[in-house]
Amino acid sequence: MIDILIIGGGIVGMATALELQSREPKAKILVLEKEAGPATHQSGHNSGVIHAGVYYTPGSLKAKFCREGVQATQSFCAEHAIPMENCGKLIIATNEAEVTRMQALGDRARQNDIVIEDVDQVGLRQMEPNINGLAALYSPTTGITNYQQVTRVMSELFVARGGAIHYGEQVISGCETASHVSVKTNASMFDVGRVFSCAGLHSDKLIRAFSQTPGYQVVPFRGEYFRILNQSENLVKHLIYPVPDPKDPSSVCI
Repeated sequence: MIDILIIGGGIVGMATALELQSREPKAKILVLEKEAGPATHQSGHNSGVIHAGVYYTPGSLKAKFCREGVQATQSFCAEHAIPMENCGKLIIATNEAEVTRMQALGDRARQNDIVIEDVDQVGLRQMEPNINGLAALYSPTTGITNYQQVTRVMSELFVARGGAIHYGEQVISGCETASHVSVKTNASMFDVGRVFSCAGLHSDKLIRAFSQTPGYQVVPFRGEYFRILNQSENLVKHLIYPVPDPKDPSSVCI
């Protein structure tokens, strides 16, 4: 009998599998992933940014976890030779209203013990000659990595330590009793001790598959990436972000 079943082979599912494996080394743990490999959905289709946690409410768990996550991610990438670039991030203010909001954002970052530096207009021009702005915040700990590769390494570690992953196996339905959880997939039936759902954007569908009402609906949206024609490789050296507009929730980047 499987002791622990994890549904979802993205970065959250694999991180959960590794953590449970560490906490319960004798447990038989199985990860189910409906796709042919790990991190083929959101985990493998994002900007790849290692966010410093500039925007979060001081003292919140989000701020704490993001700050710790930067160090953990950088250490993991270094240990397993995963490419990582500590390019830093500039949050640019282009008018006086944005300067005021930017200063408040800098205060928030410092309250969260996030390394942040004020950059004036002259300093901004020196750092990024092709960027126009009145001032900026510089986050030197923000970087970039490949989260699909991070997840793939996690999956390899999990299997090497005795875990099992079934790719191409999608959960169809499930039923929980007092003693176990029954899970039906497109290929098998499992009776397991515990189930952890790490289904990301499909989490509401998975709850319904277990004959429960999620109380919410996931509405996914897709970001767009554009490349400038004939863009030089050194057009900018850092990640460039706008100052968040409180009237536009989509401008608030984690």
